[in-house]
Amino acid sequence: MEDIRETIRNIKKELRLYMNGVTSMQQRKLGMAYNIIFGVSFPHLREIAGKFSQDAGVAKALWKENIRESKLLAILLLPAECYADVAEQWIGECRYRENADHLAHRILCKLPDAIDRALEWTSNEKEMYSYCGYLTLSHLFRGGATLTKEQEQLFFEGLSAHIADNAVKENATQALKALTLYCDEDDEREARFNTFMGPEYTFCPSKEDV
Repeated sequence: MEDIRETIRNIKKELRLYMNGVTSMQQRKLGMAYNIIFGVSFPHLREIAGKFSQDAGVAKALWKENIRESKLLAILLLPAECYADVAEQWIGECRYRENADHLAHRILCKLPDAIDRALEWTSNEKEMYSYCGYLTLSHLFRGGATLTKEQEQLFFEGLSAHIADNAVKENATQALKALTLYCDEDDEREARFNTFMGPEYTFCPSKEDV
């Protein structure tokens, strides 16, 4: 435990070297209500993370802190073998989409059952789960992932619900982005979705939407 505390102290020394008061104030104005915001850019956070070994104990301790940079460094320092252990919990504890964006990109899309879990998250009534679900699918589709017939049915059903209810704009945007990536340059997928949605809705994917 002392090793973990010492590592975190050293990490915070690094953070202070890159702290930016102007950026910190801007992030607070955007609604981030952390106890501490150092205002460190993500490229600098990657640089700091590169100075430390990946460690589950350190990552989990950092995640518990109400500090913007600690949350992001937790994602960078978590070992791959621990991704599945924390995925559900960390989504539920995301307060801001910045965390969710990096969580989906660096952890969620690398889970061995990422597609099935992402589809489950898209149907979750909690906004952050749905957001992470579609964001994860977008990363997977961009990497060439495909869906089985059953998975595609679940995907289309979830999309129809989010298109019909545009109450959470960010989630609807992510849903359409995932659809665009899934159907891009595949006329058969596009036709299947349009048939599923019916004549009142026709989706024509465009690379400009992604």
